[in-house]
Amino acid sequence: MAAIALGGESSVRVSSISAAVGVREPSVYHFFKNREALVEAAQIERYRTSYTEMIIPFELAVQISDSLEEFARATRKILLMIFASERHQMRAIRLNVLGAAQTSSTIMEAVNRTNSLVIAHLAEVLGAARTKGWITNQFDDKAIGYWIMGQINGRIMAEMNPADVDLDEWNKVAIEAILAIFTLPAR
Repeated sequence: MAAIALGGESSVRVSSISAAVGVREPSVYHFFKNREALVEAAQIERYRTSYTEMIIPFELAVQISDSLEEFARATRKILLMIFASERHQMRAIRLNVLGAAQTSSTIMEAVNRTNSLVIAHLAEVLGAARTKGWITNQFDDKAIGYWIMGQINGRIMAEMNPADVDLDEWNKVAIEAILAIFTLPAR
């Protein structure tokens, strides 16, 4: 994972990896069929770990909020944290792995499994907020989850050209669009 982060997939060398972890090259090949399998495993883990801490704050916000206003305030703070410039690297990792998934069925399957788990967990959180009357009934929780994750990952497009867009303004638009789901009247 560190080798990919520093120099991309082409920088992964089995000899360097084995030296870094203090084993001989044949030991690496015992666990990974070839260099490509090692790279795929690293990309899959990079993607999975980029999502691990994102859902928990939303879950806590639903649990501790006593009103829609409190939940919206907490959600706004969480989204500002997620959209922070310091988290650019996490978004870049996801974009990199999603690109790799386009040519590797192994990575694509793992990305789909990770997405399914993350979205299922987010859908549970959204369902809990819905039972409190804070989220409209007009949309499916999984569809909302995928859309929110798209918003989060989509920030990378604006970050690629910060001279062309005010990132604080992008944050406002994205956050208000997400919060609109909480305040839309049921149809």
